[in-house]
Amino acid sequence: MFSLLIFLISLSFIAILSDKIIIYTTKLSSYFGLSEISAGFIILSIATSLPELFVSAIASVMNQGGISVGNVLGSNIANLTIIIGLAILLSHKKFVIKSSSQKELVQFLFLSSLIPLFILQRGSIGPILGLVLLILFVYFGLNISKKAGKISSLGFIRKKDINMIIIKFLIAIGLLLLFSKLVVDNGIEIANFIGLPPSVIGATLIAIGTSLPELATTIQALKKHLFEMALGNILGSCITNLTLVLGIASLLSFSPVSTLAAGSIIFFVLFSSLSIWYFVSTKKYLGRKIALFIIFIYILFVLQQIGISILIF
Repeated sequence: MFSLLIFLISLSFIAILSDKIIIYTTKLSSYFGLSEISAGFIILSIATSLPELFVSAIASVMNQGGISVGNVLGSNIANLTIIIGLAILLSHKKFVIKSSSQKELVQFLFLSSLIPLFILQRGSIGPILGLVLLILFVYFGLNISKKAGKISSLGFIRKKDINMIIIKFLIAIGLLLLFSKLVVDNGIEIANFIGLPPSVIGATLIAIGTSLPELATTIQALKKHLFEMALGNILGSCITNLTLVLGIASLLSFSPVSTLAAGSIIFFVLFSSLSIWYFVSTKKYLGRKIALFIIFIYILFVLQQIGISILIF
């Protein structure tokens, strides 16, 4: 099947590109004097959140605020559960918790996760909310950028060399997004051929597909033992989604948001955020057992989205 061939080829290119992106990010971090976690938050998380940004911005311009919010929240649930879980399992590495900066980033994430409750109470997004969210993003970014723990110098890098590295980084990000889209598009065709219902495709392939850049770059960062960069990428992407992405979407229009549709999704956002906060705050590393547990949370979310309710006591 042609779709299967494109699907597999795209996955191969994603693996290659994500490795290059981590190398370029490390060089950029060394040149600009950024710590691992700052590089993950400021460089990787923004770059890998571009799919969510484009989807949410377009939806907002079309006065579909519910799609903007749903896209952001669905992506965050995927990042905090199945993406972290798969990254640990596929990289065969433990997610080591090395510093207080990682724990502080999780605290930022939980505070950001309370924002949807405010949106749920208001029942809409708008310019004032957007401005507040963008201010929060700048605050979190400045706070993380001050953290110590610079990546060790990779030797003298000339200015003309760093310009070329930036160009290569942007090209690699662009290609990563392109091949991620090809994976989603062809994955949907394969799923339709098999006969999977649209609700399952939406809650799994599309949600995971838009988070493929985060998954690929996190796996490569873990393999290179860049644990803070990996966590900065994943958690930073979630914070970026809730502040920068949702902030821009809110600035573009005043749109109603269905409180009924968003309620259950917000529950899973808070539950997954609290779970990661607990594990990062109390454990020395995130291993296989924790990976399986958070993947199970995502399975419960998918089951709920397709109408199979499971009570958790």
